Amino acid sequence: MFEERRKKLVRLLMERDLDAAAIVPGPNMYYFTGIKLKQSERLNIVLLTKEDELYFVCPQVELNKIQQSTEGTIFWYSDEEGAGKALSDLQSCMTPLRKIGIEFDHMKVSELKAVESLNFSLTEDISYQLNKRRVQKDKLEIDKMQRAVKIVEESLSATLPYIKSGTTELEVAARLEYEMRKRGSEGTPFGTIVASGYRAALPHGRASRKNIESGELVILDFGAVFEGYVADMTRTVAIGKIPDKLTEIYTVVKAAQQAAADTVMPGVVCHDIDETARKVIQDSGFGEFFTHRAGHGIGLSAHEEPYLMPNNRSTLQPGMTFTIEPGIYLPKFGGVRIEDNFVITENGSRNFMSFTKDLITLKG
Repeated sequence: MFEERRKKLVRLLMERDLDAAAIVPGPNMYYFTGIKLKQSERLNIVLLTKEDELYFVCPQVELNKIQQSTEGTIFWYSDEEGAGKALSDLQSCMTPLRKIGIEFDHMKVSELKAVESLNFSLTEDISYQLNKRRVQKDKLEIDKMQRAVKIVEESLSATLPYIKSGTTELEVAARLEYEMRKRGSEGTPFGTIVASGYRAALPHGRASRKNIESGELVILDFGAVFEGYVADMTRTVAIGKIPDKLTEIYTVVKAAQQAAADTVMPGVVCHDIDETARKVIQDSGFGEFFTHRAGHGIGLSAHEEPYLMPNNRSTLQPGMTFTIEPGIYLPKFGGVRIEDNFVITENGSRNFMSFTKDLITLKG
């Protein structure tokens, strides 16, 4: 699998007259090599040449992991000596490089400086080309995403009984994350959002010490990771009886999300899905309070192509996976967001999720 993906990357290098691609820890390194690493103060770099040769520069602490995952040539270094000699040894054994492709949207300055020490003449940003190769998922990838969805849905069901007046947002986030870990999640792809009451008007309201109170809505936006692949789910629940205005915006958001979902099929323009959701909210008088795009791609990253947003003329194709998540956020009062995950099929689309989108009211 990884070898086939690298062959496609080699073809890209040939097409763009590049001698090599430099890839740093993150989704692209995993996609093309199967190696899961995180960016840190220690240098980890993969070089794939147009001759399909694979080179690694890594710290000694990661050596065993890389040796078990690849047949490429490894140049490792200890903490005390640093990466300088490993980079020099790499340069000595390689055919001189003229032009190299780099992940400009992911590479740190320190990583770029390390790559520049290899003394090539030109660089080219290939971020878009690398990311594009991950957009259409195969069956194995889709199956892993479905497993991740199962984790988030079961974890939300297990957490709902713990959400009540007097519980803090942080306590709810901790319970959600515990339930996901228990079911096999490798971690969370982003900081868990639990935003209650006036904080629900913050689209990215990370869990805080605020107590949840009766009469509030609570936005729960959280994710799981299964074998590298992400599920991203949002539901909004009520604590006791809520004001009529909150019920109204919930109804509008639910309708907007469903209207957008009903348009999804191969060939549909990303802009049009956003516009469909946005029109429902605008026609209900809340347009100014929908302050973000309607959705984003998911896969090895929590946010990737395709982006369902105004003026994005890209079209959906089979294998693309993404969220649909409109929202309304009323400052100092409350907010609602509902989010499902979808995959484009040959003839339509499929919602990965089955969890109810009816308003759940918990005991206040």
